[in-house]
Amino acid sequence: MSVKTKKILSWVLSGLLALGFIGAGGSKLAGAADQLHNLESWGYPLWFRFPIGLVEIGLGIALLVPAYRTLALYGVFIWAVTAAITHLQAGQAAMLALPAVFAALAALDLLLWKPIAHFQGRVRSLDAN
Repeated sequence: MSVKTKKILSWVLSGLLALGFIGAGGSKLAGAADQLHNLESWGYPLWFRFPIGLVEIGLGIALLVPAYRTLALYGVFIWAVTAAITHLQAGQAAMLALPAVFAALAALDLLLWKPIAHFQGRVRSLDAN
């Protein structure tokens, strides 16, 4: 697969993840009824929607900034694992699909993005010499 194809696939995956995270974070900050119900079912106080929503929006934005994408992808993966644990503790095993999809997309994006970012960094360092 060419570097150009990997870049395009990586941008598509990052865009999808960013939309998901910004949407989820925005709905938490807006106080959407389903988000409030979810927080209650997980045993979290309702004010947790603010830090959770801000982190989700921050991850979504960071996915779209090439300099922060690798860190954001690791963050998405950790966030997905944390979400899966939360669902399991709340007895919501049926809700594990979405965190699993986010984790898989983040892992695939990381596999595509990391070699590109590494290669670009090497080219920049050679240009500087």
